[in-house]
Amino acid sequence: MLHTAKEQMRVARMLMTAVLVVGSLLSFVLDWSGNHLLNPLWHAHARFHGALLLFFLAGVSLTGVWLMWRRSLEPAVAIWVAGLVSIAYWTPLFYVPFALPSASWWAGTPGSELRLGGTIVYPNLVVAGLFLGITGVAMWLSRRTDPLEA
Repeated sequence: MLHTAKEQMRVARMLMTAVLVVGSLLSFVLDWSGNHLLNPLWHAHARFHGALLLFFLAGVSLTGVWLMWRRSLEPAVAIWVAGLVSIAYWTPLFYVPFALPSASWWAGTPGSELRLGGTIVYPNLVVAGLFLGITGVAMWLSRRTDPLEA
């Protein structure tokens, strides 16, 4: 059990670091592929914006990691900034197809979606939900941190 604010902050930092770094790396690995950025059916300018988003995510994520691990009198603020970065990146996955009806959660061939018990499951939404859950835990852990103890 995490008994001190210092232990809680350390775990919160590690969780948020994992979310930001793994999320950024996974986005590059999965999106720099034939069904996304390298898809010849994509318009060249759409590929430009997709790549731009990946590099922006990497830069903002690294900034969040730096904020969390630097010496600070307000370490919880850094966790919350990193958490807001995560929330800003992952929550749109749940609503973009509603805001842009020509968008889809599925990157594969239509009709070949993954099914579990007859229900379509979108792996990207599962990952987004997992990262948002971890983000919530990290933000919750940092809520009662005394700056002088962290």
